[in-house]
Order: sequence, then C-alpha cells, then structure tokens
Amino acid sequence: MVLLTSLVLITACSQPPQKERGQAEGAIAAAREASAEVYAPDELLAAESALGEYDAAVTQGDYRAALNAALAARDRAYEAVRHASTAKAEARGRAERLVTEIEVLTTQIRNRLAGTATPRITGAGAQRLRQAVAATSTIMQEAGTAIDDEQYPVAITRLEAALEGLRKELEAATRRGRP
Repeated sequence: MVLLTSLVLITACSQPPQKERGQAEGAIAAAREASAEVYAPDELLAAESALGEYDAAVTQGDYRAALNAALAARDRAYEAVRHASTAKAEARGRAERLVTEIEVLTTQIRNRLAGTATPRITGAGAQRLRQAVAATSTIMQEAGTAIDDEQYPVAITRLEAALEGLRKELEAATRRGRP
C-alpha cells in the first residue's frame, strides 16, 4: 500500500498539473468578467501573480510547487470574484442613493424657486440655482447611462460632484436671501 501511494505521488508530480492551471485560468477569467480589475484589483493581481509562480515552477521542473501555485491562483481568483461582486453591488447601491438624493434636493430647490416652499429664493441666487439644476439634469442623464452600463465608479464620481454643487448653490442662495 505504501509503495502504491508513493508511486501515485511520484507519477502525479512527474508532469505539470495542467488541469489545475486550467482551473486557475478559468477562475481568473471569471474574475475579470466580474469586473475584478475595478472592484477587487488586489485579489486579481494576487491570482495572476500566483499563476506566474506556476509558470516559473514548471520551468524549473518543480511540479509540486506548480500545483500549489495553481491552486493558490484559483482560490485567489475565486476570492476576487466574491469581493468584486460584493463591491459592485455596493457601488450600484451608492449610485442609486445618490440619484435619489439629487432628485429630492432638486425638488426642494424647484419648490423654493416657485415659492411653494419657504423661504422663496429670488434674484441672482435663483438664477444660479436654475443653472445648477439644469447642469445637474444633464449629469443625471449621463450618470444614468453609466449606471445602465454598470460603470458605477464613473456614475458615483459625477453624482457626488453634482450633489455637492447643488448643496453649495442652495446654501449660497439661502445665505444671500437672509436679511
């Protein structure tokens, strides 16, 4: 029995572990498909690095180290998929919350400009707010396209800037309108 186990071990380590390398490559492809380069870049890099270690071990004829590297690459790639999926969902949620915040703030601004909410904003402050709302409308359309294309970091960056700009304009207009 010991002789048979030794023979299997020797045979298993006498050639490169191609099956495990294939599994690692498949897992890395899945990680890329899950946008790991955006949402889990460290994990993806670790998986790719481990696959490089596999190649180096095969070149040196160390098939046991190659096997370990291929398994590590596969496991790190799977971790990249999990992390990317979670981070992507969180980014989508953040983008959607920003859209809602902007819609609520825009409604509040329009109500104050129309005089249906107090204090009413008039004069130069009102004109600047109208311009900010118009610019934000364009940004919201662009962000909507980015969200549809699952480009959440792009959408978030644009939406955060738009929200901050609206808040500043509203604050400035409100400050100017005080006696």
